[in-house]
Amino acid sequence: MEKLDANSIVQTPSQPVPRRTRPTVQKIGELRLPLAGPYRPRARLYLFPDGRLLWRVRLWEYDRAVVHLLRTEVLRAFARANGLPRTLAEIDALRLRGLEESQRAFD
Repeated sequence: MEKLDANSIVQTPSQPVPRRTRPTVQKIGELRLPLAGPYRPRARLYLFPDGRLLWRVRLWEYDRAVVHLLRTEVLRAFARANGLPRTLAEIDALRLRGLEESQRAFD
């Protein structure tokens, strides 16, 4: 193990911390995903303080629900692959609302 002398440590200048306009995650909206029969989990779109838009989906895996964070492209691909034009339109509408909200938050 290397021994360090307190006088030999080089101090680095402090870095500015980016200012966040919203200190918390903001919920934009939600929709139901038609997966199998009556199983229709909610997909909720959130705007994160750093400007990212992510969907939160709880899916059952074996005996418990597991939370997944997804990008919009993943949900759009799901809706296109399964022939769900109404779900695709809902995804696009919520994404547009989220983009408008992020513009408002970071302007």
